[in-house]
Amino acid sequence: MGYCFGVKRAMSIIDEGISSGGSRVYTIGDVIHNRQAVERLKIRGMVPVGSLDEISEGDTLVVRAHGVDPKILEMAKLRKIRILDTTCPFVGKSHDHVKKLADESSQVIIIGDASHPEVRGIAGRAYGGALIIDSTEEAGLVEVSRKAGVVIQTTYSRDKAMAIIEILKKRISDLTVFDTICQATMLRREATLELAREVDMILVIGGRESSNTRRLYQMCIDKGIKARFIETAGEIDPCWFKGCVRVGLTTGTSTPDWVIEEVLARLSTIDPGT
Repeated sequence: MGYCFGVKRAMSIIDEGISSGGSRVYTIGDVIHNRQAVERLKIRGMVPVGSLDEISEGDTLVVRAHGVDPKILEMAKLRKIRILDTTCPFVGKSHDHVKKLADESSQVIIIGDASHPEVRGIAGRAYGGALIIDSTEEAGLVEVSRKAGVVIQTTYSRDKAMAIIEILKKRISDLTVFDTICQATMLRREATLELAREVDMILVIGGRESSNTRRLYQMCIDKGIKARFIETAGEIDPCWFKGCVRVGLTTGTSTPDWVIEEVLARLSTIDPGT
């Protein structure tokens, strides 16, 4: 429940950066995929922008937990913009693996969603030479080759990733696989399935843009578990619980504790008799 290690670390670093003052604080894109948490940071003075062109010398750029393309970091340093790096250490491991593969002139394959900021940041370490795959169909189209290395988006489905890797193994004779799926995400999915055996419905709480929260919800639906996906307590409709005796809660890795507390408080107001 609540923030994972990487998000807790990121929010702690950001809190210190905002509290210290001395410069204006900006971020390119959302620091984490939770609208409520991002709005609170805006109130405290963190300004979201579209590009470095909106940030001045001496200002601070927060590198979000998903990481960014290294070209952005290089440009920020040239413009004398301070950098507050909150990249999750587990995402950082993917960066290291990809850079090493690229430096060795090995084909880099990233299993993940090409539009996800984490994947874009990882791909930047391959000097533009990464192949991004998001399905077994795409894996089947990979050219037969001798050598390649694979990393996986940290919040990706393990079952889906393994299916893709099995196909890649048939097409690439020397395939090095780095299992970069976040264990915290995996444990949360396992715990959710265990919880599902004990309840009549599960509420999945988290940001609509959060890939790991969406996967939690979709996993429940795929396994025939009655579930609802909500961002806030205000979305809860008492009618959902007709015929339910026990309700379970699970959250994405970027869901703040205070949002969970508000959901619990809302649930406590619903008459069990209904």
